[in-house]
Amino acid sequence: MTFTLSGLLRVRGAQERVAAEDLSRASAERARAEAAEQSAVTSLAEISDRIDDSATLLAMAAARAAGRSTLSDLQALVEMRRVSEGEAKAAHVEARRDLKGLERLEEAHRVDEMRQELATEQAALDEIATVRGRRPEGSAA
Repeated sequence: MTFTLSGLLRVRGAQERVAAEDLSRASAERARAEAAEQSAVTSLAEISDRIDDSATLLAMAAARAAGRSTLSDLQALVEMRRVSEGEAKAAHVEARRDLKGLERLEEAHRVDEMRQELATEQAALDEIATVRGRRPEGSAA
């Protein structure tokens, strides 16, 4: 007897693998966004404080303003990526839970099949022993 939910088990396995890939992709995107944010912070820290004239002052102020704007955008992107990663993780956990539930059902089905096979085999052995026990000694059959 075959496991009647084997098709669904294969589908759930595929769904779990897709969810794992989505989680991996979301984690990588979050890590890239965090690296870009850290790079922007480092760049802002490296802007020189040395001011020789008004043109340098204006250039430095513009660079800092642009850097802060970029940093603000990157911080928003990092937060979006973290949310996406959290959603992907939740989807993966749910897909994994669905898969594990079906795997437990399949295992229970296998155990039940094995028990039935062993019971059938034991019944056959008992029948053979009973028939042999009824025969007179020395009979060839």
